[in-house]
Amino acid sequence: MITVIGALMACAIASSASTPSAAPAAEGFEYVGALLDPSLPELSGLAASFRRPGLHWALSDSGNDPALVAVDAQLVRQEVVAVEGVINHDWEDLASFEHDGEAWLLIADTGDNFSLRSEVSLILVPEPGPGQRQVAPGRVIRFRYEDGPRDCEAMAIDATRQRVLLADKGRHPVGLYELSIAGTDTDVRVARHLANFPDLVPTPPPRVQTLSGARWRGTATAMDLSPDGNMLIVLSTLSASLFRRGPDQDWTAALAQPVLSQRLPPLPMFESMALEIGGRSALLATEARPALFYRWSLPAP
Repeated sequence: MITVIGALMACAIASSASTPSAAPAAEGFEYVGALLDPSLPELSGLAASFRRPGLHWALSDSGNDPALVAVDAQLVRQEVVAVEGVINHDWEDLASFEHDGEAWLLIADTGDNFSLRSEVSLILVPEPGPGQRQVAPGRVIRFRYEDGPRDCEAMAIDATRQRVLLADKGRHPVGLYELSIAGTDTDVRVARHLANFPDLVPTPPPRVQTLSGARWRGTATAMDLSPDGNMLIVLSTLSASLFRRGPDQDWTAALAQPVLSQRLPPLPMFESMALEIGGRSALLATEARPALFYRWSLPAP
């Protein structure tokens, strides 16, 4: 959600950050630029294109059109593609993947700030081509959580294993859930709790903090998974974290290992993150317009 203070800070930073040296810095993060575009008033999801190198797809959350926006490497909008036949209840994340030689996008309509939705959904669409203005969903996957409603802004797909990973928000510890997407979509599926994340913030909390600050500190706002399903990156309100698992290791065991976290640049509301093609870096951005983009150079194994 956008705050007035956060939006004013982003505008001030974007107007002064015409050069990378003028943008807030943090070790491991390179400032890329600012995106001020009315088609993305609240940037909530980001995914790399498998069809067009250097292109990323983006979306906005509740209250905005059910649309996907293509942004090039210079952060210039290329297309706005309407997703037909669906509603943007609260779109919060976006993932891209390849399956049987085809490129796909998976939209997470999983936001639930007040834990009131009895079911949420994932919307699967073929990645649009150049000049395309509409796209129809290939599938709409309805599901619920085994332990009741959850607010979720972080989703990733393991296409090889036909599993989707989801992280809840606003709860401590942060829970990791898994949803099978194999088979037909006639029934409401159930996401199962796999494990809890360790603390995603690499520094101790302040001695004094507000109730909202304590609630949202270290909660997941975006997530992505490498194509082989063995490297998971997680964005929180204050940090970016990386988890790796071995070929015979499950995520419960992988999350029990020491976490590699890096503190984000001092900006409000980092909400979107996507692995770049090749898996050596990730692109992340703030939510409020103008969205400020950074590149995270991932540590080597």
